[in-house]
Amino acid sequence: MSLDLDSEKITIACPQCSVKFEETISRLKYEPKLSCPHCKHHLGVNLLELHTVLESVKKSSDDFLKKLISGPKSGKT
Repeated sequence: MSLDLDSEKITIACPQCSVKFEETISRLKYEPKLSCPHCKHHLGVNLLELHTVLESVKKSSDDFLKKLISGPKSGKT
């Protein structure tokens, strides 16, 4: 069972005017160029960094789910 984060929103702070706005991960993956809705400053998303972070989150989530499914390990001898 893999975690799908595409519909999740992240908050972005404009480096020009500091206004915060939200975008879905899916939009950032497929349209990495965007502009601030307040000042229209153009922003770009580092796709390599985005994909690296998403893969790390998915791996951590998968590892956590495996631990939940397998139950507690008995450390008694």
